[in-house]
This record gives sequence, C-alpha cells and structure tokens, in this order.
Amino acid sequence: MITKINLSNVACYKSLASLETDKKVNLIYGLNGTGKSVLSDYLYNKSNSAYSSCSLECSSDEDIIVYNQSFIRDYFYEPDNLKGIFTLSKENKEAEEKVRTAEQEITKYDDEKKKRNDIIDIHNSELTAKKTTAENKTWEIKTNYAGGDRVLEYCLIGLMGKKEVLFNYLSGITKPSQRPDKTIEQLKKEVEAIQGATAQKHRMLSTLDFTAQNIELDQIFRKAIIGNENSSVAGLIKRLENSDWVKKGLEYLPSEIGNEGALCPFCQGQTITKTLVDNILNYFDETYENDINKLKIHLSDYELAINA
Repeated sequence: MITKINLSNVACYKSLASLETDKKVNLIYGLNGTGKSVLSDYLYNKSNSAYSSCSLECSSDEDIIVYNQSFIRDYFYEPDNLKGIFTLSKENKEAEEKVRTAEQEITKYDDEKKKRNDIIDIHNSELTAKKTTAENKTWEIKTNYAGGDRVLEYCLIGLMGKKEVLFNYLSGITKPSQRPDKTIEQLKKEVEAIQGATAQKHRMLSTLDFTAQNIELDQIFRKAIIGNENSSVAGLIKRLENSDWVKKGLEYLPSEIGNEGALCPFCQGQTITKTLVDNILNYFDETYENDINKLKIHLSDYELAINA
C-alpha cells in the first residue's frame, strides 16, 4: 500500500508537496491545474527523468496500476473516422498508426505520380503535334513531285499512300554531313536524259580481260618465305623477325674482310668476320633467292597487265 508521495520541481509543484495516508482507498480532487494529472502521471511512469525530484513510499513492494490519459494514449487507438470506437493493445495502436502513415505516404506518392503523368501527357501532346506538323511538311514532297511533269515520281513508289509512311522512310535516312550541291532541276534533267523519248543511249562497256589474274592463284602467296633454318644464324634472324633488314645490311659489307674483322652495318662495332658473313649468306640460300625472284617476276608481270 502507498503510504507517502513526494512531488517536487515538476509542473505546478515548484516546492516539495507530500501526501501521506494510511487508508487503502484515497480520493483526490481539486480544481483544474492543481496537479492531479501530474500525480497520476508520476505513478504511471516513475522512471521519467521529469520526476527525478519525486519519491514514493510503500508499506510493501507494490505493483502499481494506473488508468489515465497517458495509459489511454499508449494502449487505446481511436480511429479518426469512427469516434468512440477503440482498438485494444499498444501493439495494435502502433500498427494502426503505421498503416495510417503508410496510407498518407501512398496518397502523397499518388499525387506526385498524377502530376508527373500530367506532365508526360503534356509532352506527348506536344510531340504528337510536332510530328503531325513534320508529316504534313514532308507530305509536300508527294504533292509537289507525284503530279505535274511526274519526272521524279518514280522515287516515291510505295511511299504515296500515307503521310506517316513517307515520314518514317525519310526519318530513317541518315542526314548527309553536307548540303547536296544539285538542285531539283538538275536532277530532273539527269532523269530525263535516261527516260522517255529524249533518253540518250550509250553503248555498254566491254568486259575487261585481265591477263594476269592467274598470278593471284600462285601457291607462293600461301607460304612464308624464310631462309635456311640449318644456318647457325637462323635462330637469331627468327628472333629479329626481319630477315629483309639483315639481307639489306649485306650490301654495306666490304668486299674483303681481314683477320681483324670489319665494321658491322647493324651495330657499328668491329664485329663482322668472314665466318659470320658466310653464315648469313648461307641463311639466304638458293631456295630463298628463287622464291624472292619469283615474286619479283610476278610483280613485274602484274604491273604490266595493270598498265595495259
């Protein structure tokens, strides 16, 4: 049983106020603003920091149960549209509030969606109007050139049925980087030159007889031309991957090489010996030279055929 309640430094209790009783049933009454709700709120939530200066004395360890407005707010939920109808439990109240918050969010997003859809409808209407204008403009091509002298009408075959068909066809053509030089009148004259009674007839060009076409089928073009792989310098030349460069360097060697060696055309050092020269010459053997000479003959014959 509660025997004493001390209230201080909270709401209307600026100084210490104590209530002592030895009765099991106590009735507390007073005018509005005299602290009745503060007293019940303290008993409902003693751990609240606002009541740090308040205290409670009991004859034993009591389980205090309070039914006040704070309890109602926490455990009872009153729907806005059903006054007087309550849903019991704190969990249900929280769920209902989450549902209401979610519904408000949905309403907000629905409004935003409607605004965006209205903007899209406006843009689509503008796009449709602009497309209609473009279709009418391109249709002038049909009205201008499908009648009258009809010289250029053949260019519109299959495109004269609907405005949309002609517009889509023209939209699919890549626009040239430069404005065409020819005028409509020039195009008409060129078309008239090959059509109708005034068409100018030209003789067909004779078929060209290219005599060297069989050169392209020679098997030598299917092989890799390499030197003697048994030569001691074959591995080095293969690593260099440029046998033509090595062969060209032979032209810069002296005709006679003494015991002291000769200047190398590749590294500019005194490293060339007669033995090294013989090994390089052995790499470019007769088979290699024959293949090279055959290519030279083919090249000469091909150039003569082209010039002819």
